[in-house]
Amino acid sequence: MLDLAIPMGAALLSWLLFFLLFSGLGVVILHLLGRRLESGTLLLDAFWLGWCLALALLQVWHLAFPVNDIALAILAVPSALLLLSQRRALGQIFLRLKANRSFLLAYGLLALWMSNRSLGMPVAYDTGFRDLQAVMWIDAYPIIPGLGNLFASLAYNQSAYLYDALLDTSIWSGRAHHIATGLLLMAYLAYALHAALKMIRHRSGAGLRWSWIFATFTIPYVMYYTVGWGGITHFLTDTVVDLLGFLTMIYLLDFLQDRAAPGNLREYGFLRLAILIGAGMTVKQTYIVFGLTSGFLAAGLWLWPAGPDRDRMRKGLMTLFAVVWALAFILPWLLRGVATSGYPAYPHGIGRIEVDWAIPSEHIEIRQRNLAANTRLRGAKKDEVLSSWNWLTPWFERLSQNVMTTVLPLAVTAGSLGFYCAGAWRNQRKGRRHALGAIVLLPVILSLTIWFFSYPNDKYIRYVLWTCAALTLILALCSWNQAPWPTRILILIAATTLAMGLVLYSIVRHETWPLSAGQDQGFYARPMPPIREFETDSGLKVNVPGSSVAQCWQIPLPCTPYPVASLALRVSGDIASGFRLESEARGERSDA
Repeated sequence: MLDLAIPMGAALLSWLLFFLLFSGLGVVILHLLGRRLESGTLLLDAFWLGWCLALALLQVWHLAFPVNDIALAILAVPSALLLLSQRRALGQIFLRLKANRSFLLAYGLLALWMSNRSLGMPVAYDTGFRDLQAVMWIDAYPIIPGLGNLFASLAYNQSAYLYDALLDTSIWSGRAHHIATGLLLMAYLAYALHAALKMIRHRSGAGLRWSWIFATFTIPYVMYYTVGWGGITHFLTDTVVDLLGFLTMIYLLDFLQDRAAPGNLREYGFLRLAILIGAGMTVKQTYIVFGLTSGFLAAGLWLWPAGPDRDRMRKGLMTLFAVVWALAFILPWLLRGVATSGYPAYPHGIGRIEVDWAIPSEHIEIRQRNLAANTRLRGAKKDEVLSSWNWLTPWFERLSQNVMTTVLPLAVTAGSLGFYCAGAWRNQRKGRRHALGAIVLLPVILSLTIWFFSYPNDKYIRYVLWTCAALTLILALCSWNQAPWPTRILILIAATTLAMGLVLYSIVRHETWPLSAGQDQGFYARPMPPIREFETDSGLKVNVPGSSVAQCWQIPLPCTPYPVASLALRVSGDIASGFRLESEARGERSDA
């Protein structure tokens, strides 16, 4: 047992320490927003707000310095001091937590399961293809001009890699993938489990939060990550976007429910949402439509209808404050995009900056066509896919094979919409109105529409589908206001239990039982692929995976699966100066 206790304990302790680090940073944001650290829910808010603040600071820091142990120390010291100043409030929170035995028991079992899954070997294709290398560059150097010329996929400007690099320290040096995703999952599940227990204890609709229902129903989806052997040991940004998407809707639902609340609860809900959206937009571009629509929806409902002059001015100032926070994330993100590729929002060719490291425009066009075609039907002829609708049938067939991620949420959505429409019609006849309107589905509808006509790969919108299912379920429960709340909650529990049953069935079917200890101090290490050396026309030597699979994994820098002969350093002998193409790119292959 000791061979399991040590690595699992290391993961649990590290999750706790990093949770406290980000929570300490978040105390600053809470104070700026007029809130005190007085409950477990606000402590979780502090974690996510501190995580967002860390991303904003690291984006600027990485323009001049690597994200290494020094950056971690610079963030950890003020965080520790801030937590020390909040020791009395933290003590009260942990005393209340100690009394909540049902939560402690459930979350303790969950922590043991998650820490065991953290031992697994990374297997996700994109982690070996791009993610690990991106984190290695961030950990070793300041931002590299023209890094996309070495390997086009490294030009993706995804700020979550900064968070991953920050955790790449001490015993986790080269192994941060074992804890990075798990920490975020554990933080989300802490709120979701707390919400589920509070909702189950409710006997009436009074005081019940819509966000509790939403968070409860998303627990099975989050737990589904743990089914595979390497389900949480990766740097996949899609997982981060899933969690941010769920949090965005939780914050939006809280804002909608608190719009008439006294005090600064409305302002706090609005600004909390704005900060999360600002950070989410820098994590991955697949979040931008969902995040922006949620933000504009909240802003529209916040500013309309206009009240007295003082109220109008206060709302205007709060909106301006939210915009400034968003720009604090977005402007450095745009600058980082220019640095790595010559484009503010690679792989989109809008706003090209004429610098010597800019990726050729024709490569951008090729990459966009490849993305558009492969997300519809991988392996088919691109011209045929993009010029007809013949891809729809096999595309639907592929979606129908993903029971947990697509079929189940779509089925719940269809059933819930039917009950919602019936309840809304019944209430209309009786002159009643339910509290939550279908306008809350606007971010979902717009996200799905743009996704379908751009890059319709289901991995980009799994959280959107589950968000849609959860929202329509809330609308259905709210529309039948003549039914007692316990009955309506039983419907939610039944739907959540069914989804959780599919998770447990998948674990049994795939035989992904608890892991035994691995060979790398209890963890499972990924063997390094064979390496061959490629020399460019300029004399630059780069490492290339020697296997048929185009994945660098942890091959020493610089590594690219697709070397080109025209690649050169901007300053001879200085990798930190960046990469450029001396002439028209030519080489073995290209990932463009």
